[in-house]
Amino acid sequence: MKLLPDIEDSLLLEGRSFTRKGLHAYCSQEAGNLVLPAWKREIFAFIALFMDPAGGTIIQKSSGSTGDPKTFVLSREAMLLSAQRTLRFFKLRRGERVLLSLPVHYIAGKMMVVRALLGGLDLQLREPSSRPLKNLSESIAFAAMVPLQLEESLNHGDPVERISKLLIGGGDLHPATREKLSGMSSPEVYESFGMTETYTHFALKRINGPDPDSSFKLLKGVRIGLDKRDCLEVEVPGITDGLLSTNDLVEINKQGDEFSWLGRFDNLINTGGIKIIPELLEEQVRDCIGHECLVLPEPDRKLGNRLALVVEFEGSDPPIELWKDLLRNRLSAYEQPKRVLTVGALPRNASMKPDRTSSRNLLL
Repeated sequence: MKLLPDIEDSLLLEGRSFTRKGLHAYCSQEAGNLVLPAWKREIFAFIALFMDPAGGTIIQKSSGSTGDPKTFVLSREAMLLSAQRTLRFFKLRRGERVLLSLPVHYIAGKMMVVRALLGGLDLQLREPSSRPLKNLSESIAFAAMVPLQLEESLNHGDPVERISKLLIGGGDLHPATREKLSGMSSPEVYESFGMTETYTHFALKRINGPDPDSSFKLLKGVRIGLDKRDCLEVEVPGITDGLLSTNDLVEINKQGDEFSWLGRFDNLINTGGIKIIPELLEEQVRDCIGHECLVLPEPDRKLGNRLALVVEFEGSDPPIELWKDLLRNRLSAYEQPKRVLTVGALPRNASMKPDRTSSRNLLL
C-alpha cells in the first residue's frame, strides 16, 4: 500500500479490526455481495478503491460552487491532507467511534471514510436516511449530517446527545432547530463551509454552547480574499492550485481569518435597480414568521423582477395577512414580497437543500 503511507496497519470498521491488506480484501469482497443493500456496497466499493494498491482513479462531480458542475479526479494525497486537518481540529483519537450517515457518492461521505482510515477511528455505517440516529445505542465521538437529518432526529427524539461533536453542512438550519441546539450542551455542533473543490470544509462555526461563533473561522493555513464581485476566493495549501474563486458573497473580518456568508452571487435578484441577496432576506423572514421559506424572482414589467415569498406550511389556513403585517414592520419597502404563497414541503435537491430552480415552478 505504498500510495497510503500515512495510514497505519491497524484499522477499524464497525468494531472489527483489520490490517490494511485485510480491509482491502474484505471491502472488495463485500462490494459485490448482492445480499447487502446498495448503500452499503457503495461504501465498501469506495474503501476498496481508495486503498487499491494499483491506485485506481477516484472520480467526483463538483458541487458547482465555483461555476458549472464538472467532473474531476480526486487526489488521495489531498484527501489525506484534508482529513488530517479535521482530525486535528476536533482532537479525534484512535479507536473512537465515528458515524458515516452520508452517501459516499458525495465528497462529504468520502471524506468521513478517509478520516476514519487515517485516524484509526472505528467507522460505524448507517443508511443515509433522514433519521440516521434511530435506535442508536452506542456513543459517537464525531459525526457529520445535513440539516434535514438533524432536524428529523430532533423532531423524533432520536439520541442526538450520544454524539460528542457534530458537523453540519449542505444547507441552512431551520431557526427552530437552532433554538433547540442553543440549549443543548451535547453535542458540540459546528456548521461547516466548504465545497467539493476544497475536499469539504475549510472553515467552521460553532453554533451552540455558552460562547457560539458569530462567523466562520478558517482552518490552519487557509487563506481567503474577495474578487471584484465581492465573492470569496480561497486557497487551501496542498489542495487548491492557488486562489479558487467561488460564487459565494461574503464579508471578511479585518484580520482575514474569519468571514460571514451572505448568499450566492448567482441568486441575486435585481428588483427596480436594487440588488437583493435572497439568502439574507430569507434569514430575516424565518426569524420573523418562524417557517422555512424561499425568496424568488418573479417577472414584473415595471421592476424587471418582483419578490415572491414561498413559505413551507403544513395546514389549510396559513396566516398570510399576519405574516405580511409582521414583515411590513421588519423589512424595508424594497424587501417586501409582492406575493406570498405556501407549500406543504419545499422541493429539495439530492443534497437535501431547498431547490430554487424547481421552486420557481410553484410561481407559475
